[in-house]
Amino acid sequence: MFDVLIKSLTFILIIVIGYTLKKVDVLKKSDANVVATIIMNITLPCALLTSANGIELDATILILIAIGIISNVVMMIIGYIASIKDDAKMKGAFMINTSGYNIGNFVLPFVQSFFPGMGVVYLCSFDIGNALMGLGMTYAVADHVASGENHFDIKELFKKLFSSIPFDVYVLIFILAIFKLQIPSPILTIASTIGAGNSFLAMLMIGLMLEIKVSPLEAKNVFKILGLRIVGTIVVSLLTLLLPIPLLAKEIMIMAYCAPLSTVSAVFTRKIGYQGDMSATANSLSILVSVVCMVVLLLIFI
Repeated sequence: MFDVLIKSLTFILIIVIGYTLKKVDVLKKSDANVVATIIMNITLPCALLTSANGIELDATILILIAIGIISNVVMMIIGYIASIKDDAKMKGAFMINTSGYNIGNFVLPFVQSFFPGMGVVYLCSFDIGNALMGLGMTYAVADHVASGENHFDIKELFKKLFSSIPFDVYVLIFILAIFKLQIPSPILTIASTIGAGNSFLAMLMIGLMLEIKVSPLEAKNVFKILGLRIVGTIVVSLLTLLLPIPLLAKEIMIMAYCAPLSTVSAVFTRKIGYQGDMSATANSLSILVSVVCMVVLLLIFI
């Protein structure tokens, strides 16, 4: 238990360092964008390559990929129903912010530290489905609802998906798994060295992004989004316990459900036409909730 607390507190300390550096003007909130660019394009892809190398497709892996898709769809529907009386842009905003999980920048560092090996494989499998939805499909559906358009731009959807390097890495890992191929050891050595910095940078970025700023009018919707995600997490966690998958896979899925909002949620919310601070504030608060949940889950599971 002591080791779990120390490792967990280390992650929390890095978040606090990032937040403190921002508050004393050593770094700026805008620097989080630079760190995020480094993470999404360099350290996270390398960490994924290293962690998921040698993955073998089996029923559990395919089930977890499906869960990644289904959980997003379920939460998106819940978001739509919860905002059914609101205008079109608010509906789209709720669909984006009630679904999607920040796996690579939040859950992955914890799982790499406490459940290396198959734990990471299970998490990456879930994130393949989660990334498919969060990096393209959810935005496409929400934008459709917010704008009232009658058709999808399939070309634009695939462009969004494959412009994400982490998603491209997942596709590569999936292809390698199908043909039972291994990544050459020299490439793995380079990737593991670069990917080792992902956990620190991810937590530092979270600290830089952490900011509670919302108008009284939006506060109600922020807490509504968080409430829906908490209820949804409890429901899908209970359903996951009933699935015919290994216990470790169930534990990893429950940790994944407790992830904060996706890092792209605020960006996509603005792109569909909603200009308030609701998404950014909900994201920050969800991080605080997720930190507590993650420490509690680790104490229970370990």
